[in-house]
Amino acid sequence: MESGKIIVVANQKGGVAKTSTVRNLSYALAEMGKKVLVVDFDPQYNLTTS
Repeated sequence: MESGKIIVVANQKGGVAKTSTVRNLSYALAEMGKKVLVVDFDPQYNLTTS
């Protein structure tokens, strides 16, 4: 069984493109055939709506 990897993108400051980075990274990994689960803990839920 292959183990998964956890990638975290975090920063205390707002407006530093965390959501865009996660969205683009997860899309690129999925295009490479990787299974991707994205969890959005941002109270604004911007990643969830995109």
